[in-house]
Amino acid sequence: MSHQPLRTALFMLLTLLAVLLAGCGTGDSPRENESSGADKPLLVASIGPVALIAREVAGNDLEVRQLIRNGDPHHYAPKVADRLSMERAQLVIWLGPEMESVLARQMALLPANKQLGLLAADGYEFEGSESGDPHIWLRPRNAAVMAAHIATRLAEMNPGKAEAFRSRARDFSRAMANLQKVQDRALWAYRGVPIVSTHTAYSQFFGPAGVKVESLRTSASHQHGARTMLEKLDVAKNGQLRGCLFGEVPGNDRDRQTAEHMNLGYVPLDPLGTGLPEEADYAALMAQLLADARKCLGEIPDTDN
Repeated sequence: MSHQPLRTALFMLLTLLAVLLAGCGTGDSPRENESSGADKPLLVASIGPVALIAREVAGNDLEVRQLIRNGDPHHYAPKVADRLSMERAQLVIWLGPEMESVLARQMALLPANKQLGLLAADGYEFEGSESGDPHIWLRPRNAAVMAAHIATRLAEMNPGKAEAFRSRARDFSRAMANLQKVQDRALWAYRGVPIVSTHTAYSQFFGPAGVKVESLRTSASHQHGARTMLEKLDVAKNGQLRGCLFGEVPGNDRDRQTAEHMNLGYVPLDPLGTGLPEEADYAALMAQLLADARKCLGEIPDTDN
């Protein structure tokens, strides 16, 4: 009996496996392919803002790789390459199941000493924010707290570079204190403007300046929620634009129509920084959010008139 068909099938299987393994080594970003990071410990961060903050602390001492790219962390589907990166990493940093529920199963497979859940840590500010808003990175002072937690963990894992991590975190904290003041001053004038978001988001961004954000997240339907919000905020006055509805990129017709029915301006924001250039830092993320928000806020008539 000939074994040729079996050998052929085995060869094809091995060839396919080799192709798949080769593909696992191909990153989605130039940062994942940098040869300069090959001899450095690997730090994996779940989403863009976490990666930006981690890079502020890591400097050139670690290679920082972003796990979830150009997509919603609520609907992330891990690839084989992602799992291999998580296994190889010295530390995997994520927010937690409140924000990244689809990552919970993957994180459960990692030892506790190889992961850092930032939402479970303490020291964050929530004054002025909506209850349950997990977007803590949108408040610069909270970003500083995140950096401190990352620095503490990295210092424990790399004692020889502990002071470098802590020093960078302190520098970042001072910069964030100044950035918070700038951001709050820029938004303070809009305290009386109705701000609506399509779900629980942005209260960490607007809240420190005293700007309240109403959310449509509890609505049975988008349009019903719009009518309820319209009555609550009384934003429609002589057909004049009275406030802003902020969604997330990419913009969509449903949110745009909701804004029109409420006499609100509409701008999709990019809280994950998916549109930022590769070399952008955390300050650039916040600057872009503020600039995009003011595209709508700047069109609102003076409420004192």
